[in-house]
Amino acid sequence: MSEYIPFDDQIRKILYATIESIDLEKYIIATYYLDGTAPLSKMAEEVAIENSTGTWTLVGRETLELRDRYGAKIVNIIPTSENSGIVQLAINAENYDPEIGGLENFLSDVAGNIYDMKILNNIKLLDLVFPKYWAAPFPGPKFGIEGVRKLLDLEKESRPLVGSITKPNLGLNIETYAQQAYEVALGELDFIKDDEALVNPKYCPIIDRVVAVMEALDKAKEQTGKKVLYAVNITSGPNKMLELADKVVEAGANHIMVCLAYVDYGGLRALAEDPSITVPIHVHRCGHGAYTRNPKHGISTTIMSKLARMCGADELHTGSIAGKFLYDSLEARQNVIAMTGELYDFKQTLPVSSAGNHPGNIRANIAVMGTDILFLAGGGILGHPDGSTAGAKAMMKAVEAAMKNMPIDEAVKESPELKRAIDKWGYIERW
Repeated sequence: MSEYIPFDDQIRKILYATIESIDLEKYIIATYYLDGTAPLSKMAEEVAIENSTGTWTLVGRETLELRDRYGAKIVNIIPTSENSGIVQLAINAENYDPEIGGLENFLSDVAGNIYDMKILNNIKLLDLVFPKYWAAPFPGPKFGIEGVRKLLDLEKESRPLVGSITKPNLGLNIETYAQQAYEVALGELDFIKDDEALVNPKYCPIIDRVVAVMEALDKAKEQTGKKVLYAVNITSGPNKMLELADKVVEAGANHIMVCLAYVDYGGLRALAEDPSITVPIHVHRCGHGAYTRNPKHGISTTIMSKLARMCGADELHTGSIAGKFLYDSLEARQNVIAMTGELYDFKQTLPVSSAGNHPGNIRANIAVMGTDILFLAGGGILGHPDGSTAGAKAMMKAVEAAMKNMPIDEAVKESPELKRAIDKWGYIERW
């Protein structure tokens, strides 16, 4: 067996094209970073063939005409060294049906076997650009930023939304869980969500939890006049997840939540396309680091954000500047753009900042990610020295101060809750 797929001049001639010669309404453009043990051009050729018509050797029915029409074409090579660089492929969109097979079929090819190729040490899928016709069947967000703000009667306000993540992640019974929701809602924030670890333990069953939390939020609203949204975690297998969605909405839930890495794009899309699901879909990205964290290998978070938006994410997590997890401010901006920038005719997905937020780093987060965002805090609200209600008030004051460009020294004079939070966790103005 030869080490590489054999090429002749005829094959190599049809393997390359210029981006100007490609009809962008018929081809998907995939951008990769490659590094390995062969020259960059050889690796690009191997990836192009593995990603489309070819296998490790030429086969009898793989005619030049077939390969020319259906095979991937190399349209750009930008070396960073002899054995590494950026490669762009134009992939015939006709090879994949966006409705039957969808992203699952497409990704199993363009982000599939290439990760096992011997001549590659690393490969990272950096971006995907689809023809408009191919993206059109995807649902996109039902609500998006405008729809979520409208649910809260905040469509005319420009401030960030603020929410809490119930903690501890696991172990609370129904009564305690609902009481915590009530206390947080008294702080007049906008949103509460289940932790991603929680779905349906016997000590806190999902339907009973929804009923109890919604009653607690109604009770708080009677005192504050403020509506609070609650995202209940229904992450599960495909059939059970759709069933759970119907049940929790029937029980009064005004939001549902799923963990994208483990329900996949198809699961998210099924929820978004179900006409009986009439509430926004909150999408958590826990687990994404398994395939996005390595800067040279895997799939970029930008692609994850773009595909989640196409599949119906009304809200999607981005992480937290100066939070508890590894994060990069450029990557944060790229994700915000993928969620809120122009993308065919899809509504904007609301970026969600979480993982280590507290009143002292809100201004730093806004400086990087802007104000069309939902800030979530677990410990940064529930760990407040004066309790959950004070923690919620401190977060709301931190947002108000940032929006008014109020110096923190002045803001803490107006809010003892904010002062106590800053004294405990500190303050970061810029990242």
